[in-house]
Amino acid sequence: IFGSFRGVIAGAPDVNDVDISPLGYATFLYDDQGTQIRQLSAPTSNRLPVSLDQIPVSLQHAVVAIEDERFYEHNGIDVRGIARAAMKAITTGNFSEGASTITQQLLKNNVFTDWTNESTQLERFTRKFQEQYLAVQIEKKYDKNVILENYLNTINLGAGSYGVQAASKKYFNKDVWDLNLSECATLAGITQNPTKFNPITNPKANSKRRKEVLDHMLDQNYISQDEYNAALNDDVYSRIQAAQLENTEEESTVYTYFEDEVTNQVISDLMNIKGYTKTQATNLLYSGGLKIMTTLDSNMQQILDEEYATPDNYP
Repeated sequence: IFGSFRGVIAGAPDVNDVDISPLGYATFLYDDQGTQIRQLSAPTSNRLPVSLDQIPVSLQHAVVAIEDERFYEHNGIDVRGIARAAMKAITTGNFSEGASTITQQLLKNNVFTDWTNESTQLERFTRKFQEQYLAVQIEKKYDKNVILENYLNTINLGAGSYGVQAASKKYFNKDVWDLNLSECATLAGITQNPTKFNPITNPKANSKRRKEVLDHMLDQNYISQDEYNAALNDDVYSRIQAAQLENTEEESTVYTYFEDEVTNQVISDLMNIKGYTKTQATNLLYSGGLKIMTTLDSNMQQILDEEYATPDNYP
């Protein structure tokens, strides 16, 4: 048995080669005045990076409270959590309760990315054991704040949003640092099941989950009873629906011919100057977090687009 465990550990990635940072970020186009004119992102890279000091403490505490209450105490694995999950499995036959720490979840998302292809219990066990081993090594190498920052920028928060800033923009149409406690709890509740707890399509399910998050925060002394009551009574879901109307209007704008030409030229330049393949260049454009400064005069382009779209100009 000992030899088997040693073999599993030997097959784990080297901690010095492990990158815990998120795998993709959105790219932005800017006009000649430095104004953002377009966001480009692949389905899994709608992610906008933010530093931990830009993320409200309430959101940090909400995520820790519901996902990994002993995050600031353990060394990468939560022995008490594992024992609790094992006891529940033995007594009830329910093996669905997880004991993964935030550190393990971060590794699962950014290092063990092929976990969805696991087809046997042996494959799952091997990955979980390597995950736990690496989690301990990662916590020796990185500060808790570094781990939490990467986690909050990584997580799938539903509706095509990855990371807390993209989710804040999607659900509330504002920056993450402007979120109140109720909104923080709403986001923190999504990550367990991004479809089931999507606050746009499943507000009732998210509302129950938000209360669960607030319950944990109250029990763990992150918030007071008055803060709990105020957050619970906040009509956050009306604001979410209103924000969707604003987002729909913004998303309905079509690409200008100029923007189409810019994206084509960027891909061409990456291939011809940097030697990338077309696939590599396209992936970098839509997932590389690029900032592309263009020569676009937005006012002039708007006039041109309006004139081009007017049928009376073509007798």
